[in-house]
Amino acid sequence: MYYKYVIWDIDGTLLNTTEGVVGAVNDTFRKEKLPLLTPLQEKILMGSPKIQEAFINLYDVDFEQALILANKYREIYKDKYLLKASEYDGISDIMTSLVKHGIIQSIVTNKREDYAITICRHFNFHKYCSPILGSDGTPKAEKSERILKCLELLKVSDKKQAVMVGDTLGDKTAAEHAGIDFIGVNYGFGFKNIKGYANSPIEILDLLRSKKIKVL
Repeated sequence: MYYKYVIWDIDGTLLNTTEGVVGAVNDTFRKEKLPLLTPLQEKILMGSPKIQEAFINLYDVDFEQALILANKYREIYKDKYLLKASEYDGISDIMTSLVKHGIIQSIVTNKREDYAITICRHFNFHKYCSPILGSDGTPKAEKSERILKCLELLKVSDKKQAVMVGDTLGDKTAAEHAGIDFIGVNYGFGFKNIKGYANSPIEILDLLRSKKIKVL
């Protein structure tokens, strides 16, 4: 394979985290006496790169109000819902295969870093991936900055050897801003039916082997 480094997103790429995220948001809204999520709002929520942005879009609150809601959500999510997620079929097999090919894997996510480490340990992704980098909780923190930090920690000398795998436009944009390639997946929360993207986890390996994305 051409790539030496694969950087994974978590939500919508490695894990279906709908149950936990939606449950924590609805609990937050119950406490704040806000209407619970409709099915359409659940889709908007899960496709949002940052939880406070989702609250702004869902309830037309200002940034400060959204940040207060986001902080309350994170506490509920951490205490009750963090591990309510399911691994997409075949992800661990793919990670094992990449290890056998000598490919170095890591994780970059918008989740708070301590949450990301906990959930990755629960699903054993930490056995394949290092570092695991997440948000520090700062509202304006950019994912592209975390990708660059990841490349620095891995001592990547040639960005052409690295690729980000993710399910949203935010992932794609972050990869572009960091100067690395991107593989999209259609089975997560963002992209749907995009030609050339993986429709199932196993197709990620096919894309890594595809001449279209520089596999030798």
